[in-house]
Amino acid sequence: MAAEMSKTLPDYNSASSMQEILLYDPKRVPAGWMALIRPGQYAAFLSDVETSAPVSHDGTQMSSAGEYFCLMFDSLPEAESYCREAVKKIRRLKCEVFDSAGRANAPVAVVVNEEFAHTLDSEASARRLIRWGFVAIGVSLPLFWYAWKAGAAEVWWPVLLGINMVAAGLRLIQWGYGVKEELRYRRREAEIRLRQSAAREEAIESDSHPSDTAKRGAPSRDSPNTALEPPQRARPDHRVPCARRSAGRD
Repeated sequence: MAAEMSKTLPDYNSASSMQEILLYDPKRVPAGWMALIRPGQYAAFLSDVETSAPVSHDGTQMSSAGEYFCLMFDSLPEAESYCREAVKKIRRLKCEVFDSAGRANAPVAVVVNEEFAHTLDSEASARRLIRWGFVAIGVSLPLFWYAWKAGAAEVWWPVLLGINMVAAGLRLIQWGYGVKEELRYRRREAEIRLRQSAAREEAIESDSHPSDTAKRGAPSRDSPNTALEPPQRARPDHRVPCARRSAGRD
């Protein structure tokens, strides 16, 4: 069953846990790749950096949708390491890494060759989009003013052009803030996954190296290094002295 579901790749095989998974395989149970990925795993999708078309390991486009695949990794550092090595060897390759939720969310990492780094979304590109959006809205104001002075009933084209400029500006602003939000999501997810990976490594290390106290066992009460228990305070005696009781009888 495992051999039918995936196979270990020979190319760039720096991570032994990397597996190639067909996105849909009718001969496999389950057929869809989303049923195979587990929480904590990551899937890398390879595509052309300019056309975004799915490509194979050597960067060539695939002939049919039945050949589409993803690369599955057990951790985010393994996926990023593979992608960095792959884009160095194939300059037009783009690697998008998704978490176990799949493509329902934005990728947690996108890796391309340094030659195409300018094509990736960044804080600078998001600021440019927002800036151009406000510029477009600002350009619409003189158009509306001209239409108002000349009479919108006679000069209608400034109104139409101004409305289009406002709509385009709003779309650019929304696009820019969407890019910013996606970048924040990627950073947040990467930090969370790295913390989880570090916690798992610490747990494995603690399991393999039990504490010295567990090895020695519980400390003995007779041991000289054992801390002394604090003295207990004496309870007050409420009994009446015998002499006082006998005096009462006399």
